[in-house]
Amino acid sequence: MFQTWAVLLITGGYLSLLFLIAYYAERRERRGRSLVANPYVYALSMAVYCTSWTFYGSVGKAATSGLSFLTIYIGPTLMAALWWVVLRRIIKIAKENRITTIADFIGSRYGNSLLLSALVTVVAAVGIIPYLGLQIKAIISTFTIIAGQTKGSAAAGWIITAIIGLFASVFGVRRFEYSEKHEGLVFAIAFESMVKLAAFLLVGFYVTFVLFGGHVDIFERIRTSDFSYLLTVGGGSPVGYSEWASLLFLSMMAIMFLPRQFHMAVVENHDVNHVSRAMWLFPLYLFLINIFVLPVAFGGLLLGGSQQGADNFVLTIPLGQGKAYLALFVFIGGFSAASSMLIVESLAISNMVMNNLVSPLIFRFKRVKGFTFILANIKRLVILGLVFIGYVFAVSIGEFYTLVDMGLKSFEAVSIFAPAIFFGIYWKRGNRNGAAAGVLAGFVIWFYTLLMPALVKSGLLEEAGFLSYLLNSPVLDPHALFGLKGLDRWSHSLFWGLLFNVGLYVSLSLFTRQSEEEERQALMFVESYSPRILPAKLTIAEIEDILVEFIGRREAAEVVSGFLRRQGAQRDSLSQSDLFALKGEAQRILSGALGSPMAGIIFTDRLTYTEPEKGELLTSIRQMGKTLRLSRQELAEANRQLGLLKEFSENIVESIPLGVVTLDGNLRVTYWNSTMTRMTGVREADAVGEEAHLVLGCLSPRIFGPEPREGDISCSIGDMELKGYINRLTGAQRGYVIVLEDVTEKKKIQEDLFRATKHASIGRLAAGVAHEIGNPLASISSLVQEMLLEDGSPFVKDSLNTINRHLERIARIVRNLGDFARLYPRQRTPTGLDSALAATLDLVRYDKNFRKIQIHTDVEPTPALTIDPDQIQQVFLNLMLNARDAMPEGGDLYISIAQVDGSVRMVFTDTGPGIAREHRDKVFDPFFSTKGPAQGTGLGLSICYSIIKDHGGTMEIAPGKGKGTSFIIKLPVNG
Repeated sequence: MFQTWAVLLITGGYLSLLFLIAYYAERRERRGRSLVANPYVYALSMAVYCTSWTFYGSVGKAATSGLSFLTIYIGPTLMAALWWVVLRRIIKIAKENRITTIADFIGSRYGNSLLLSALVTVVAAVGIIPYLGLQIKAIISTFTIIAGQTKGSAAAGWIITAIIGLFASVFGVRRFEYSEKHEGLVFAIAFESMVKLAAFLLVGFYVTFVLFGGHVDIFERIRTSDFSYLLTVGGGSPVGYSEWASLLFLSMMAIMFLPRQFHMAVVENHDVNHVSRAMWLFPLYLFLINIFVLPVAFGGLLLGGSQQGADNFVLTIPLGQGKAYLALFVFIGGFSAASSMLIVESLAISNMVMNNLVSPLIFRFKRVKGFTFILANIKRLVILGLVFIGYVFAVSIGEFYTLVDMGLKSFEAVSIFAPAIFFGIYWKRGNRNGAAAGVLAGFVIWFYTLLMPALVKSGLLEEAGFLSYLLNSPVLDPHALFGLKGLDRWSHSLFWGLLFNVGLYVSLSLFTRQSEEEERQALMFVESYSPRILPAKLTIAEIEDILVEFIGRREAAEVVSGFLRRQGAQRDSLSQSDLFALKGEAQRILSGALGSPMAGIIFTDRLTYTEPEKGELLTSIRQMGKTLRLSRQELAEANRQLGLLKEFSENIVESIPLGVVTLDGNLRVTYWNSTMTRMTGVREADAVGEEAHLVLGCLSPRIFGPEPREGDISCSIGDMELKGYINRLTGAQRGYVIVLEDVTEKKKIQEDLFRATKHASIGRLAAGVAHEIGNPLASISSLVQEMLLEDGSPFVKDSLNTINRHLERIARIVRNLGDFARLYPRQRTPTGLDSALAATLDLVRYDKNFRKIQIHTDVEPTPALTIDPDQIQQVFLNLMLNARDAMPEGGDLYISIAQVDGSVRMVFTDTGPGIAREHRDKVFDPFFSTKGPAQGTGLGLSICYSIIKDHGGTMEIAPGKGKGTSFIIKLPVNG
């Protein structure tokens, strides 16, 4: 740990180093030896994309959600492959139109609309605040960790962020720049990109190869731990496929439309050909800075770290291992990641605020002395104000969210600009009305679905009154807007935002007209067409006067003299072409200072086109080709085919003899086929929309816990046995599918077949054993009988009697084996079951062991059955003897006989202790007995079962009254 003052001193020293680096780069620029005008610095400056989110948050995301952190870097890599087409086009348009911010780009495309630029500015400023707060939260939390104490950390964090804001205001507004380039700042950002990369690689190498045995060792350990699910994608992973797709799209848009990325990639670009190198250098940087994310995340978990504190594993691991100086270097790397974003983002947003909000408001005061000085200081205050707002967000709301969650809110916000920009550079029909409506709708959706819940969660908004009604409304729930459920919050907000954004943009663009200015700008952006029409009454003095009003007399004189020197022309002998070029140079300079829309307004106000010139321009616009449209007939046919396919699929699912249920991500039923209705008795209308654990509560055992257990399942509904499986849906919609099959009859057939096969096999064995034992047993018995007739001592007599008793027991066992093995048919006669039962009761009536047992009979008249009365009597006797053995202390035996449909049903129920569930499937097996080895052979019930099956009937066991047992026999009337 380090003292607070020491960490502050080191941080201040590092910022001082950045000041020196930026100052040195600016000196080199003034001498004409730029350090920035090369593709390597350009690519490194674009690595400002990797903020504290990358440095700390990616590790936290990997430790809680596994591989999904990669989406934030795969997306930019995919977009980088398109830069040759998309980014080069945007850079060329920006240079031709002297555009310095993303708000200016959108406003310029749609007729130099200042109102649209202001709207984009507000959206960007509000949307980026969570991202600024993310960086400040990271600085404060890591400062607390490295200093080892929380006291004063908030104040220290504020001091550090204030210094960062000061740095941005100094090097972002060195003077009231009429050049949009900031080479000192860009070089400092490139240097910070190298620092954060080196720090992360160093700590990653330490964790991977010093604390562990490399990547393979860490991944093998995590695979066999409780965190193995972090290695999965889709099913079993905390992040579903829909969220993967959404995060990929958001990161693709973020690398293009985050204000700082637009500033670095477009505004600070020196040569459009640098893009070709950045297309592979920037993805290489992303690969290197992420190569140790998983090892650090998994290493922290394996070392006992918690998932809640995973954002800080990069710092806490070396501290926990006693590597204080490594931790300090990591802190500086994380500080570099956060500070570079704060600096560039605040500069980019301040440019937008100045160009589109402040400058139009104070435009009337342009003749006030020191006007340019006032603008420069206002811009500095805006930068500091943005940093302060980010600090407030970090300390008030940031504690409720992870770094990744805060960053994704800003990613969603800037994706609002995607339709206006992409449609704007490829579709001429897009107009200001559509762009403004789309951006506004997207912002409202973003604010309502993402930012407002965050404000409520933090307590800044109170969930009461009308707001409570909105948040709890089934239609206006921010997390299930218009009743759409099953999507994660990012996919949900993105879906509705893009739907309204694109829908309003396209519809209003198709049904409203463009102004003449919009037509001209659309032609310039889409067709890269720049009309060379000279303004009327254009003089060098008028151009110089405009520059004097806004940038000062000395700077205006420098611009004009520099232009004349480059052109090699004299002030009094400029051609119309030269004057037009000077006008373009002047407008470019004012765009860098005031923004493209304001510069356009200024020159439109002073230097207007003549009517013939306007006519020539509009003629060239109207001669452009018509836009291709999708045939309505083709769309209708595709819709019809889709409907047929849907109907066909539903018929298949309804026709199969399987129960099919689908659930959404909230475990509510979304589909319930007719077979499920037959199985459960629950109608589809009653099931759809209900929670699964309620409508499937009839299943035993319950198949739902907090989350469904995927895989094969076995359950029952009453007497119905079911088998099936639960699988996670793998498409864009999250949820589960449950398939159930009624296997009751199949299970009974399998049990009967198995038992019959077992009986036949054991029967043949029993027949052989009985035959082999019978002959020597008879000889031994005869010999014992002869010896008993001879005179002998009392001991011999007693011994012979004992031997005789045991021989009789063996003989009974052999007879039982013979009965069990008897496979030949016996003679059957029509006999009433009541007479067979009465004969059996007479046999046990005088048995002293039955004196404590009360026998209750309920015999209804039944038709005579074609049976072997001796065998049926043997069944009755065995069941009664079993009941007697189960109730040695006495009890009740209930016997009932009744006709049920086409069979006669006999039930023997005792009040004994019952048979354990695990023994019920075995009681009919030969030689199975719960009695002691001296109390029975285990053949009685098996013989009963064989006799009943031989008569074409069934024999089952079921729990009786209380703890007793019931044996249920059914014999067919016409068997």
